[in-house]
Amino acid sequence: MFRAMNVAAVAAAASSLTIPLSKDTSNRNIAGEHAALCAKYGAEVPSVPITNFENAQYYGPVTIGTPPQHFKVIFDTGSSNLWVPGPKPSIVGHNRYHSEASSTFKANGTKFAIRYGSGELEGIIDTDVVSIAGLNVTINFGEATKMPGITWDVAKFDGICGMGWPSIAVDHVTPPFFSLLAQQKIQTGTFAFYLTSDGTDGELTIGGSNPAHHDGEFSYVPVSKKGYWELKGDDVSFNKKSIGTDVKAVMDSGTSLLAFPKKVAKEINSQLGCQEGVTGECTYTTCPKDNTLPDLELTMLGKTYTLQQKDYIMKVQDQCLSGFMGIDVPPPMGPVWIFGDVFMRKYYLEFDVPN
Repeated sequence: MFRAMNVAAVAAAASSLTIPLSKDTSNRNIAGEHAALCAKYGAEVPSVPITNFENAQYYGPVTIGTPPQHFKVIFDTGSSNLWVPGPKPSIVGHNRYHSEASSTFKANGTKFAIRYGSGELEGIIDTDVVSIAGLNVTINFGEATKMPGITWDVAKFDGICGMGWPSIAVDHVTPPFFSLLAQQKIQTGTFAFYLTSDGTDGELTIGGSNPAHHDGEFSYVPVSKKGYWELKGDDVSFNKKSIGTDVKAVMDSGTSLLAFPKKVAKEINSQLGCQEGVTGECTYTTCPKDNTLPDLELTMLGKTYTLQQKDYIMKVQDQCLSGFMGIDVPPPMGPVWIFGDVFMRKYYLEFDVPN
């Protein structure tokens, strides 16, 4: 079950556990992110260019081992594995997991590989104590031994903590949140994201949601396929015109933008008047005037979720960037319509595993 609410500030926080989420504002290759997204969803992977834009990824802390080793990870609903760098990758400025320094480490040794736009991330499976929001759980996770491309060098996060369903986990490893449930570390099988747009810390709530971040009741939408957090979108419209019906709408906290089928994204960006580069990013030489561009609307179970110009046009230093990019995921998985952080900044989302 998926629940959505308009972001607002009202009551005090609930008794569930929270993780602060920081926003990565380092320069990062947006087209490189597009290539990684294509790899994650099985689309054709393009080459990676060198054009950089300010990033908009959100990361939070976890610890691994005894004594605890600290890492910053993206909590990604579009994948299902936890991995962090080990000692071997030739990267700089990142925390690394040292198994020999942990008294609770247990060797597993199974090899794993995750395909990204710049090549395969490779490593081995380890077993150790992982702490998420102060909850200790013994799980299998990935220790990366090879991290290709420059993406990891410029990012402020160290690794990824997948929050997707077990069916898409590499090597059939149980995802961290599902391990928390199985080992009875939490009583409620829900988690919720609060993502900010003003540079302040966001929040991931484990085992519930935080009423300080929403007003009124949630709207419920059932998960249509347990893998990614995929929902049935009855209709997607732009400028009051339907551009897709019965779509596979994926809620993906690990994706910065809105990633729609290429033909659709190209048409939207054409209407927005931005200049599309060879790799799909669409930028303005002069930022559009406020309140001059159409709304995007996603309708699910009779309720419409609206994104306005202020939500999907991102200001990056002195330049403006469209929040739409194209991705063609082949059947049977696709086509998919990925609603990333652009959507999740507007709506407070709770992800409900049991229901």
